[in-house]
Amino acid sequence: MTDERNGVRLGQAVRDLDGRPLGRVDALYDWGFRVVKGFPILFRQEQVLRYDEVRGERDGALVVARSEAALLQLAHGEIPDIWRVPTPRAFPAAATPSEARDLFAELAAGRAASAAPRPGVPEPSPLPAEDERDYVRSRGESFPAGPPPQP
Repeated sequence: MTDERNGVRLGQAVRDLDGRPLGRVDALYDWGFRVVKGFPILFRQEQVLRYDEVRGERDGALVVARSEAALLQLAHGEIPDIWRVPTPRAFPAAATPSEARDLFAELAAGRAASAAPRPGVPEPSPLPAEDERDYVRSRGESFPAGPPPQP
């Protein structure tokens, strides 16, 4: 078994976007890696993260796209702010993860990208709340969302 895969090393510290420690990399898989925190018997926490959640490194620790605030937003049926990435003028409005690598590095370093308007590109209209809820209900799939939950 290799000690490194997709820039993730065994034993490397992992932090969320808020800077809280999530643990250390314990195992590497083809599609992701396991993070373990705590003693083996008591208070052990394990998480499995995908490689595409890695946003860069800060002080030698991996920074992943997880946040406590995002969980609260999801619980309220909202789209988390960490899923909305402001792009600087030089970046396209949509990019593949490899194209957005520099942007992810800036976010991991704690520098927010400037969301300056692009010349000749109209300002996007905000997404209505109902459309956001439909997106969350369908989890971004292309088929229409089911009926809203009944109270």
